[in-house]
Amino acid sequence: MKQKDKFRYAEKCLYNYKPNLACLEVLRGDLQIKRSGSDVHAQNYQSTFGFSGEPSSPVYSHVVSIETLEERIKYLERLTNPISKLINDLNDDFLQILKLMYFEANTQKKVMIELNIPRSTFIRKRYKLVSLTINYLGL
Repeated sequence: MKQKDKFRYAEKCLYNYKPNLACLEVLRGDLQIKRSGSDVHAQNYQSTFGFSGEPSSPVYSHVVSIETLEERIKYLERLTNPISKLINDLNDDFLQILKLMYFEANTQKKVMIELNIPRSTFIRKRYKLVSLTINYLGL
């Protein structure tokens, strides 16, 4: 992956951090509900064929749905856990830029006004923040 692509991907991960956390919470709840109802009640000893011509298997479809949820959770954790660690490790200067620009989706100009910093300082700190994100994501 080129450096420019890494930068864009890391910024995308930062912008989507909060929605991904919300989605992760919902998926974990869905998985917990799926697992608590793990007793598959449909027991059919006759071969019933669906549209695909294969016998229906409630157990198989239940396992597939659980595995699908687990895969989606792993994917989102891969995006959110490194950023959570980054947030804990950041000092206040970078944390303010992170919150204002990526979590609250403010424009660059508004962030510079809010923090009362010149454009060159903002660009330098933003680049450093995204570079740290790239390292934490392992890109």
